[in-house]
Amino acid sequence: MKKLILILFTSVLLVSCNTESKEKTSTNDDPMSGFMVGNDSKSDAMLQFTKAYEDNNIATVKSIFTEDAVFNVNDTKLTFEEVNAGFSAGHDFFDNIKHSDFDVSTMYYNDGNVFTNYWYTWTATSKKTGNELTLKGYCWFKWENDKVVEVYNAFDPTAYNAEMSN
Repeated sequence: MKKLILILFTSVLLVSCNTESKEKTSTNDDPMSGFMVGNDSKSDAMLQFTKAYEDNNIATVKSIFTEDAVFNVNDTKLTFEEVNAGFSAGHDFFDNIKHSDFDVSTMYYNDGNVFTNYWYTWTATSKKTGNELTLKGYCWFKWENDKVVEVYNAFDPTAYNAEMSN
C-alpha cells in the first residue's frame, strides 16, 4: 500500500511539473503577442515622469528619453523641450494637478517592440474659476535600448482649453 501511495504521489508530481513546464515554454509566434509586466523599471520610469509632471519638474526625468525622442500629444509632434514648456505652462492655469486611478504596465511584444502603457485620471483646479476638472487620459512610452524614443499622450482637451481661455 505504501508503494502504491508513493507511486501515485510521484506520478502526480511529475505530471504537475511537466504541465507547468509546458505552460512556461509554450509561445505564440504572433508578432502582436508577447507578455506584460507591471512593477518593472520601465513602468517605474513612467510613474517618475508623471510625478515630475505633477511637481512641475519634467526636466529632472530627461535622462529617460533619447535626444531625438518624439512626443505626440493629441497627435501634435513635439520635442522634449516643447513638452517641458507646454506641460509647465499648464501649472500657470491650474493648481493641484494630479494623476489618480492609474494603471501602468509594460508590454514586451514578440516582434521586439516594448511599450509602457499608462491609463489615468487627470484632476486639477482652475486658478481663474476655481472649477475642478477631471479628464481621462492614456499614454504610452516606446522603448529602444532602455531609452524612450517615442511618447503618445491622448486626452480630450476641450474642458482644459476652455478653462485656460476664460
